[in-house]
Amino acid sequence: MAMAIAKPSFGDFIKTCTPLLKIPELEQLMRERVRGIVTGLLKFESDTDPAQSLKQFLQKDENFLGVLLALTNLSQEKLLRIITAQRFAAQDFGPEWSAPRIYAKIKQDDAFAEQIARLFLEGRDSKLLAEQVADFYLDQLSLPANWSEIIRDQNLIGNIVRKKLAGEYTDQKGAFVERQVRSILDEVQQKHGVPNAHGQVRLVSKEIDYAIPSLEEPYVMVMVSYMETTSSNQTTRANEQQAMYQKIIGDNVRYPNNQRVFVNVVDGAGWLARRSDLRKIYEGCHYCLNIQTLGQLEPIVLNHVPKKFFRK
Repeated sequence: MAMAIAKPSFGDFIKTCTPLLKIPELEQLMRERVRGIVTGLLKFESDTDPAQSLKQFLQKDENFLGVLLALTNLSQEKLLRIITAQRFAAQDFGPEWSAPRIYAKIKQDDAFAEQIARLFLEGRDSKLLAEQVADFYLDQLSLPANWSEIIRDQNLIGNIVRKKLAGEYTDQKGAFVERQVRSILDEVQQKHGVPNAHGQVRLVSKEIDYAIPSLEEPYVMVMVSYMETTSSNQTTRANEQQAMYQKIIGDNVRYPNNQRVFVNVVDGAGWLARRSDLRKIYEGCHYCLNIQTLGQLEPIVLNHVPKKFFRK
């Protein structure tokens, strides 16, 4: 049996957290992404007709729509709502289109691309949207008149591109932490023959990131969350995982020979900024790990998975 792992106090757990994770290969990747988009922007040649120029700009590269949103300080989500309002004005009452669908349509449909270009150019003067969208949003939609000059300023546009890529950057960090967990569990499988699975676990009525050794017989259940920004979804997640933990405790009381454990891997400045939600996550599990203490995951698995599942 592996060395027993003790759950640290909440204060000691916080001391080992990593607010802003630095991953050298990701930093290099994002630098190259920014450089590539900025180079594309500098190569863009504008048309004399503002609408045609902006339409061509939107069709040239899918990243350029994000650059326009950053120039107007408009979120992608708000743009989706505005396009839905535009469709309603045209008597199209179908479900909201996703961002990939909108960009594909911009690329393939000249008329639609010009329509989106005119949205940015006309802003609150758009007759089509005047009765459908509040002035507050339409004012925000207006592009600076000298937008084609702004995209020539490498320093300014570099910052705009980085702002546009911020969500992708933090998502990549979350994916990196998940890969670290998966790597540890895959190594456990290679060394000891103990498998793991991802999916719905009937015991907790939720999807589990990693159930060990299986979804049907989960003796160790692992949930992973790295966040650098805050969101109200953190409260929802914390409450849901507390409920899952209570179900596992109840099952352990009913079946004392099948003791199962719940492990939370949680880290990042977003969680540290919401201490009340982080405490719920910490309290709502048998073990709470972070990036610095991930090495404890293997002994936790070896301690709690019955020997009959060790195939090596």
